Amino acid sequence: MRLLAWRPVRKRSLRGFADVELEMGLQLRRIAVFQQRSSSWASFPRLPEMRDGRQLRDDWGNPAWLTLIAWRDRGLDDQFSRQVVELVRAAHPQDFDAEEADAGEVKG
Repeated sequence: MRLLAWRPVRKRSLRGFADVELEMGLQLRRIAVFQQRSSSWASFPRLPEMRDGRQLRDDWGNPAWLTLIAWRDRGLDDQFSRQVVELVRAAHPQDFDAEEADAGEVKG
């Protein structure tokens, strides 16, 4: 996998958005990269779940999101997430909190 582009965005745990290319040539854009405490992870883009022009809420009152792309199992998801975070950290370490990145468990 290779990093094509990185757009840093700091909002709560969000660190930015990565565009990556898989070995087979598939390009995935706007992969969200997060860091919270000592964990970092990457997530495929999602769309807000809407009805009548309003975003729906889940059972806990949080905004509901639709997952468009998913790996068939958690192991593949974790591996992908880890690789994306490692690529971004290597190229843009300044966009992560240093003390947290050093302790840096990569969450799947």
